[in-house]
Amino acid sequence: MTKHKPSYTPSIKVADAACWVDVSHGLGIPFGGIGTGYSVFGKYGFVKVNFNSIPDPETMAYNGQGPDEACNYLREPANKAPFALFLTEAGKTVALQETPVAWQPATATVSRVTAHAFLPKGRFIFAGAGEELTVEMSGFSPMVPHDLANSTIPVQIFELTLANTTNRSRQLTVRLGHRDPLHAAGDTARFEEPAGQIAFRIPGGRADSAGVAVEVDLAAGERRAVRLFIAWHYPQFTTPSPAATAIYRRFYDKKFPDCDTVLAHAAEQADAWAAAIDAWHDAYDLPAEFKRLWFSSLTSVITSTMLSDDPYFFEIETPHRWVCTMDVNVYSSWLYMVNWPEIERMEFNQFLQAVPMDGENRGFVWHSLWNDACHYVEEPIFLTRLYRDYLWFNDLPWLRQALPVAAAAAECVHRAGSTDDLIASPHGNQSYDCWKMPGISAFVNSAWVYGLHALDRMAQAAGQSVTVAGRPVDDLAARAAQSFDARLWNQDTGCWNCFSRTPDAATTGVPETVFTDQLFGKWAVAIAADPHPVLPDEKIRTALATLYHHNLIDDPERGFRGWVNGLQPGRVIDRSGYHAYVFWICAQLDLGSLLGEAGDEAAALDVFRSLEASLHNNHLAVGEWNQAITDDLTTGTLPDEPGKDTPRFPPYPRYKCAWEYLVRLLGLKLDAQYLYLTPFKTLAFSLKDVTLAGMRLTVTVTPGWTTATLDGVPVASPVRIPRTRQTCTLVFT
Repeated sequence: MTKHKPSYTPSIKVADAACWVDVSHGLGIPFGGIGTGYSVFGKYGFVKVNFNSIPDPETMAYNGQGPDEACNYLREPANKAPFALFLTEAGKTVALQETPVAWQPATATVSRVTAHAFLPKGRFIFAGAGEELTVEMSGFSPMVPHDLANSTIPVQIFELTLANTTNRSRQLTVRLGHRDPLHAAGDTARFEEPAGQIAFRIPGGRADSAGVAVEVDLAAGERRAVRLFIAWHYPQFTTPSPAATAIYRRFYDKKFPDCDTVLAHAAEQADAWAAAIDAWHDAYDLPAEFKRLWFSSLTSVITSTMLSDDPYFFEIETPHRWVCTMDVNVYSSWLYMVNWPEIERMEFNQFLQAVPMDGENRGFVWHSLWNDACHYVEEPIFLTRLYRDYLWFNDLPWLRQALPVAAAAAECVHRAGSTDDLIASPHGNQSYDCWKMPGISAFVNSAWVYGLHALDRMAQAAGQSVTVAGRPVDDLAARAAQSFDARLWNQDTGCWNCFSRTPDAATTGVPETVFTDQLFGKWAVAIAADPHPVLPDEKIRTALATLYHHNLIDDPERGFRGWVNGLQPGRVIDRSGYHAYVFWICAQLDLGSLLGEAGDEAAALDVFRSLEASLHNNHLAVGEWNQAITDDLTTGTLPDEPGKDTPRFPPYPRYKCAWEYLVRLLGLKLDAQYLYLTPFKTLAFSLKDVTLAGMRLTVTVTPGWTTATLDGVPVASPVRIPRTRQTCTLVFT
């Protein structure tokens, strides 16, 4: 048998130890790329293998009631992999996991697997694998920002490091074994089935029908690493949505016709990929809590996406089966805008193509492609997202093509009927699900007033005239904003009411409840360098301060600090719908970001840090919310939907909007001519070669800064950079 002589440097780097998240309590760490499928490795070994399926199909049975075992990140999952890692010495074999291998139950196991994640990398320490033997493993899949080609390769790369702490030499065998018979050739073994294949490889090792293996001779005190590859190739897929039933071909199939080509490419590029991931991590010199949440949210990318060669991008709103949900992905797409902006273009272009432009449904925007199960009004969110994307990509020809669709979407809203130029919903089903806001809700109408303003600005940029119901859009936008303020502002509470009941509306709900996400529309277009306030600036600042203080629930006994969705005046729980008294992740992040934009940096940082700490190392398994209010204003798990509380897996996609905080820390604003920066003054941080909105930035910020330089030249604040530039270096001191 071939002795293993590694010729590479192990890829894991631990210098930034504070950013690694201890996930030893959970089922493990996912490895995979964008739209490739994945598997998870942790204390139960390899679990949740989804190389040829929709992401976690068992979660699609979720009905919203009772514990959802399929989503539980802390419980041993039922769907374990048919493959496992083994270590053999002197005839004794141990599986590198804490629980027995189902198809080899007599094999011994290690006593403990410790797992840490800094995605897309993970590392593991195996206790009890052998006497006076240290066994560690690192793993990653190639995910490299602004490099979709490498971020969509179906491969996992592991490095098992063995250290002999005795004063004698010893010989061990490392094996990656499969339950079913494999086809072996050289150092590669394949599992083949009609739909596709999985392949294992250990360079320098050998393959047989049971897997791949290599012998490792360790001298006294010697340390060696073994590299292992798992590749897969399943060229076709269908989405979980009953409304998107086509058979698609996977994006990676364009370049890789089989596992052999994946493995050959991975063997050549593994070191470069590992270095690129380290460079990505190192590009952000920020407090660890930001990096922990930002990079952990890659879990959602790995576990909830599908990508075809058309190209079509599908993000699954797990545990639901809908794809590309508008009022979810307006939040989650921030991760893609920062790191893989072409993904945002793919998805939004799908929505542009899906909007009907004739007939009675002209301008209708789907809730999810191509389904409207929840009967929300998605057109306002569509308008704000289009404006945000136009500003980010600065693509005027694209905007000119999209503008007729945007105008039709606004017409669709107005055609359905309005009250005082605002959207009225008698049933109140406006995105907060089981918390109804019958009448004129702040959530959908804040998106409406900012969306109309966005439509006006986009029309001006495109040099086109837009009317809605025969009225100039600027006139409608102004009147809608005035009506929003007049109908919803509550001087007693110091914020806008969560809704205003109309005569035809249901009698449920409490209109005066203080609603954390009432300024969602402003957050959705906050990157616009637009001096027009839409809603009064002073009221916005007052409302944000009210929300920050009034809706805070601080529960130190449970280690929780967060901002609840809604709370009645006097801090009375609103029991009209249980989504009122839970802590949606996205709503808290919106609030924090807007506080930062308003100049309250301390409050903005408090929101982010409190939310991140309250996850309790469940960063890979974030729910739609974490915790609910109990009668004494402390916190606990919501009995109505415990499966949506943190921790759950795959994570709910909206927490990827945490990446928008990068924009907020920089004070980044955009128009067609310039990129503007006014960073926080209370936080030391730096970026190195980070591309945002098409410009590669290197930024250094010193707390209390008073001066700024652009490529060494003093400039005024806010720093104004022409968008024709591709790179620049900024120093704030």
